[in-house]
This record gives sequence, C-alpha cells and structure tokens, in this order.
Amino acid sequence: MANLDMFNETIHSLDPDIKRCFEYCSIFPRGSKLRMVELVHLWIAQGFIKISCATEDMEEVAEGYFQELVSRSFLQPEESSYDTGCFTIHDALLDLFDKVSGDCFRIENDFRGGGWEGDIRRDIQHLLIRCYDGKLITEKILGLENLLTLIVYNGYAATGEERVIESICKRLPKLRVLAIPFILERYPGMEPNELSVPGSITQLKHLRYLALRTNGACMLTIPRALNKLPRVIQVLDFGDGKLDEVNCVDLINLRHINSGSSEFQFRNISRLTSLQTIACAFGIRDAPGYEVKQLRDLNKLRGSLEINGLEIVKSKEEALESKLAAKERLSELKLQFGHSSPEVQAEVLEGLCPPVGLQTLELHSYDGSRYPDWMVGKQDGGPKDLQTLSFWCCSQLEHAPEAFPHLRVLNLAYCNWDALPGNMVHLTSLKKLKIEWCSEIRSLPTLPQSLEEFCVEWCNDGFMKSCQIFRHPNWQKIEHIPRKTIEGLAPIQDVGIKIRSGINLLTSFWHRKKV
Repeated sequence: MANLDMFNETIHSLDPDIKRCFEYCSIFPRGSKLRMVELVHLWIAQGFIKISCATEDMEEVAEGYFQELVSRSFLQPEESSYDTGCFTIHDALLDLFDKVSGDCFRIENDFRGGGWEGDIRRDIQHLLIRCYDGKLITEKILGLENLLTLIVYNGYAATGEERVIESICKRLPKLRVLAIPFILERYPGMEPNELSVPGSITQLKHLRYLALRTNGACMLTIPRALNKLPRVIQVLDFGDGKLDEVNCVDLINLRHINSGSSEFQFRNISRLTSLQTIACAFGIRDAPGYEVKQLRDLNKLRGSLEINGLEIVKSKEEALESKLAAKERLSELKLQFGHSSPEVQAEVLEGLCPPVGLQTLELHSYDGSRYPDWMVGKQDGGPKDLQTLSFWCCSQLEHAPEAFPHLRVLNLAYCNWDALPGNMVHLTSLKKLKIEWCSEIRSLPTLPQSLEEFCVEWCNDGFMKSCQIFRHPNWQKIEHIPRKTIEGLAPIQDVGIKIRSGINLLTSFWHRKKV
C-alpha cells in the first residue's frame, strides 16, 4: 500500500497532459522496448498533446513530454549495440498501474493467440493484444463500442484475414488508432502472399493512425477508396510489405508514411503539405505526378529523405524545383542516380543543394563530370555542419569537400577512384575514413592528424599490403591513426591491424547492403 501511495503521489505531481501520456504507455507488454517517435505519434493521434498557439509544433511538445518522463525515470533507457534509442517501463510501475482501474487494458495472450480467457470491461478505450488472434478479436473485442485504440503487438496470420479487418472497420467506428501486424510465411520459390485492405476502412471516420504492418512476404493491396479516409488521418504505416500504387492526395493532414517498398508509389503528393516523414524512397518516374517538383512544397519534411530515379531529371532548373534547401529539418539525405549523361548529372546535383542543417549525405551511382560548387566550397549555401559523407559507385572526386569543415566521417564504397583527393589534410575534423571495394586506389595522400579510425575492406591487394609494411609511404600516412582495420586477403604484417578470416568476410559480404 505504501508503494501505491508513493506512486500516486509521484504521478500526480506530473503535468496532467504528461500524466495522461504516461498512463497510455501502460497498455504495452512488460519488457517492451518503447521508442520516442512511435509514442509521440500515438499520443498525438489520441489528442493528448496540447499546444498554446497555432505556430507551436505539436511533435516538439510531445517530445518534450517524453523527455520529462525520462528525466523523472518513468521511462528508462534500454540500449544494446544493435538496438539503440529504446526505453522501458519498470515492472513495478506496471504492477501499480494494473491496480489502478483506468481506461487502458492489455491482453497478455500466448504466441498465435492462445491462453487468454479473461473478461474486458465494456468501457475500456485503449486496448493492446499481445499476439494476433482473429477469434479473440471477433468474439470479445468487436463489442467494445467505445474503443479508441486497438493495437496488436505481435502478428502471425494466414491469408484470408481481411474479414477480421472488415469486421473491425464496421463494428468499432470510434477508433483513432488501429495497428495490426500481419507476418506471413514465404518459402523460396513462392510468390508473395496477398493481403487486401477492405474498402470499409473508410468507415473509420475518426481514424488518425493506421498501421497494417506486413513483412516482405506480403503484397499489400490498398483500395482506391483510401483517399476517402477522414482528413484527420496522420500516420500510414505498412511495414516492410510491398505496395500497389496508393492514392492519398486528399489526406491533407497526413504527417508520416512508412513502407518497406523499394520506392514511394504515391502519385501527386505535392498537396500533402503536412507531411513530415517519408520512411521509404521517393521514386521519380517519367510520368505525370511523379516529378521531382512534387517535393517543392513539402517543407515540413524532417529526419531522413531518400530520392531515387534522379536520372529522370534533365536540368539544374528542374532539380531546383524540389527546393531541398528549404527543408530545414532534414538531417539525412540520400540521392540515387541511374544511367544518364555525366554533364546532365552534374547540373542536376548542382540544383539539389541540401539545407544548411543537414548532418548526413549519401550519393549513389553519381557519374557526373564534376561535383557541385556547394560541395567543394565555391559558393555559399549547402550544409554548414555536415558530419557524414558517403560515396557509393560514384565518379572521381578531385578535391576534398572543404565546404564541410566539420566533417567527421568519410565513406567510399564501390567507387572507381584511382586516388583520394590530394588536399585531404584540410579536413581537420575528420575522425573516420572508410574505403571498401575500391580496387583502383594504390596510394594515400597526407591524411589529417584528427583521424582516429582508418578502415580498408576488399580493395586492391597490393594497396592493402602496403598499408601494413613498415615504413612504406602508405604505412607512414596512417601511422598516427589509433585504430586501423584492414579486411581482405592480405596477410597480417603489423601489430594493431585486424584481418578477419576469409570465410567470415565472404559470409558478411553476401549480407552487405547492395546498391
């Protein structure tokens, strides 16, 4: 009882809106790894976030709520080397939450839905089911007419589950959050399974957050009626499934789109001016509604943006229509070119000048005849505090990107460069240099004294050996670097340089990201 009283006293000291957000977290299973971005989206969808004026950013206010919960130890960091940015709620807090009757409830059923036969109060508004169970949903959930949240935490379903989704759409009209994962099996040689979202999804007039997450074994068919979803919809999340073309141009309040499809197949998205994240590649196509200018007015975009199909763009003027520099909240940009004239590519990249605050830039398959003035310091504009720059399958860079004086990481992969830029020493903030699968490089220029890590993977065998031979010019260029890693077939020649076994390298190679 003393613990419960202490808990109530601590909780009641919170701002009422923050308290409501924390109570909502109690629907997640014990040990769940919670992420700020997902919680922020759910809180906003439920209307828990209050802003004092129209210019205040609701997401920033919600992030402030989250940080307050972290600072008070209600949410505790839970990170590992492979999974960062996660937080948990201590089991003792969940125990106390369970003793306090509220409008949140979770069903801790077994994998594939077995083992739960309890009762649910009719006035429950927010419900989480640990494991997907179509029978459980049909028999016990569809009668909860006041339900605002229905989240299925784990999903493993056969095809034919469309009937369950359809029943939800027809029987739970007040839903604001609907999240159901459908993880389908696919064996080698099998065609992808198909899952069709029923047209009755448009009957959910209050829906703000729709997550029908599937895996890569599923082809998700979205009805054309999706465009008739209520204009309050804010989040569409389709997981890693493959999507047919989606029409959502009238969803003017849509903020976040996630799809594991290789490209973003949404036509005429220029009207979605509330859009903040596109968690998939925006694919340019030679067809109306897929031009680079579709990005022009999407100036609320933040986080990461990937643009594919830039070979379709034919001039600097056309590239400028994207107005990337105006997207001030972008932190990461990936630009993917295909086969086109080197002169045209150079003009296009010149017109794709990123915003000042960009932190990470990746160029893929760029074969331009030169690099843009905003990259080599010949004009004002462009990122002023870029931290990471990566080249994948790109043409030779003659001069180090001195326009980025704070650059900390430089990556080269699969490039046909025969040398690094001679003025590399001017990158005085550089901490890490990684070169992989660049077979033409034979020598190193003078490298900055700031370097702390040097990594070469699967480059020219003679070059890799020379980096290990005592007093060789290449060895001398990297002698001052504390951490040196060479991965490939060259034998070990110096202490402090790690060579993985050929078997392990070949195994990791097949799992390497392809471009």
